[in-house]
Amino acid sequence: MTKVIRNGTIVTADRTWKADVLMQHGKIVAIGSGLHGDHEFDATGCYVMPGGIDPHTHLEMPFMGTYSADDFESGTRAALSGGTTMVVDFCLPAPQQSLLEALQMWDNKTSKASCDYSFHMAITWWGKQVFDEMATVVDKGITSFKHFMAYKGALMVDDDEMYASFQRCADLGALPLVHAENGDVVAALSQKLLAAGNNGPEGHAYSRPPEVEGEATNRAIMIADMAGVPLYVVHVSCEQSHEAIRRARQKGMRVFGEPLIQHLTLDESEYFDKDWDHAARRVMSPPFRNKSHQDSLWAGLQAGSLQVVATDHCAFTTKQKRNGVGDFTKIPNGTGGLEDRMPVLWTTGVNTGRLTMNEFVAVTSTNIAKILNMYPKKG
Repeated sequence: MTKVIRNGTIVTADRTWKADVLMQHGKIVAIGSGLHGDHEFDATGCYVMPGGIDPHTHLEMPFMGTYSADDFESGTRAALSGGTTMVVDFCLPAPQQSLLEALQMWDNKTSKASCDYSFHMAITWWGKQVFDEMATVVDKGITSFKHFMAYKGALMVDDDEMYASFQRCADLGALPLVHAENGDVVAALSQKLLAAGNNGPEGHAYSRPPEVEGEATNRAIMIADMAGVPLYVVHVSCEQSHEAIRRARQKGMRVFGEPLIQHLTLDESEYFDKDWDHAARRVMSPPFRNKSHQDSLWAGLQAGSLQVVATDHCAFTTKQKRNGVGDFTKIPNGTGGLEDRMPVLWTTGVNTGRLTMNEFVAVTSTNIAKILNMYPKKG
């Protein structure tokens, strides 16, 4: 059975033109004029563009004594409702757990997924077993490895472990990712704030100032350079982190940056709302920043020093967030965004003139497809 989308305006990352799109078995087989199929859809006056790819989601993720509220059924349905047709989730092995065992556990969660999906593999501990299994993970088609520089005592890896893993990524032709925050400083600031009686959601923002992200981004870039490997920095939220990436790219380093739709549109005032639940629902890491940082992120998308807009979708219910009443360090970190990313970015980016339609396609689909070696099948 064939389907044709007729008379639409096709928008890709580098071109806009009127044409028909012929599909068979869910795949595009031809683009041109006067195409016909078993079922035809008139797209006159509409834009036809690649489905979005969200490279940063956490569905049904165990975290801080609970699980994120969306599973692969509800999460992927939300994604499709907002124009995202593929998600890349994170497989998080427990300490000393086999990467392959963890990957099977995560893959078992996907039986009700409604859209395409893939995984990044997190490096949460280090040893010969991890070194060896990374090759098998790559053979299975997963070529990106996440490293947490935050969450001390839980997911955080030390610099020597990160350097060893980066070297292994270089050997395998894989891409390392980093959550760039100085976990030691965050832990120290958190304890200082709690000791002073600052235990509300605003304490979360105070404990993670832009400097801890900027420092960690700089450090990760230098370690990646020494290991001879490219680097992808997730959820870039502040000018300090963006500037580190921009400078590295100017020097010819292979560094990619990913701001989130939340950091592009929301600011730190959310944490000072008098409604505790309102503020806690916005707790995520890195936290929302002062509005001045948003200008830097938008400029990065426009100039190409930042390449991808994601969500870090990791939703928790109000009841789950209330686990942190009286201690902000116990508020589960995470917000939603899978359904909202594409329409919100169009409204705040394209409709305001910050992004062209082609740039919109690039940062929501094409660029990440190229970075993760999915292009041109995706993007």
